[in-house]
Amino acid sequence: MFDDTTCLQEAIKKLEQAQDSYSFQTAVNVLENHMKEIGLDSLYLIGLKQRAYYFQNDYSDKDTKSKMMEAKMRVMQYINEMINTDRSENLLPNILENFYLFLENLIERIPHKRGGIQPKQLEGLKVKNEYDVQHLLYAFLKPLYPMARTEVSEDTGYGTVRADILLDLEHTIEVKCTRKGMSLKKLIEEIEADMIHYDAKNIYFFIYDKEKIIENPAIFKKTYENKIAEKQIHIILHQPKLL
Repeated sequence: MFDDTTCLQEAIKKLEQAQDSYSFQTAVNVLENHMKEIGLDSLYLIGLKQRAYYFQNDYSDKDTKSKMMEAKMRVMQYINEMINTDRSENLLPNILENFYLFLENLIERIPHKRGGIQPKQLEGLKVKNEYDVQHLLYAFLKPLYPMARTEVSEDTGYGTVRADILLDLEHTIEVKCTRKGMSLKKLIEEIEADMIHYDAKNIYFFIYDKEKIIENPAIFKKTYENKIAEKQIHIILHQPKLL
C-alpha cells in the first residue's frame, strides 16, 4: 500500500507538529496528495476527510483548537491503522508458511523429561481432517491477530458462505485438508468456487495436503494466485512428513 515510505513519514511528521488549524490542514492536504499519488481507493480519501473534519467555533479559539487536536488524533490513528494493515498483508503469508514449524515443535519435538507433558500424549495428537487443521491454525494465529474469528457466516445476496478464519473484512483464510479418495479436480473446484464467493479482497487458501495429491506445488501456487485479477489470492501449501 505505502511504497514510498519517505513521503509518508514526512507527511506524518507534519501532522504530528501541527498546532493550529492552518498547519493541520496543510498536513492533511499533504497526506491526501500522497494517498492520491500512490493510487489508493477513493474510500480511503473519504475516510481521511471524515476524520479530519471538526467544528470551528467562531466564538472560542480554545474550543476550536481542542476540536482540531481531536481531529488530529483521529487522522493519526487512521493512518496508523492503514500502515499496520499494510504490514499485516506483507507478514501474513510468511506467518502461514511457518505454520509447520509450530507443528513440528509442538508434536514432533520430545518434551523435557521433567515436564508434565509426556511423549505418548503428543503421539495421540493427529491431524485427521480439515477441522483439526482449522483448530490448530486458529490457535497459532490468535495471539498475533486477537480479532480473528472462526466460522463467520457472510450473506452474499445469493447465498451464505462461511469463512473458516476471518481476520477482518478484507482478509479471510479458507482451510483445505486433502483426504483419502479426494481428487485434485475436487480440490480445484472447491478453491475456484471460494475465490468467487468471498467478498474479501485478500483470500488465503491454507492447504494442508495430507494425502499429497498436489504433485507440483510451485506450478499449482502460481496458477491459482493469478486466477482472479480483482482479488489477491494467496496459496499456502503444506505437505506434512508425519501427520
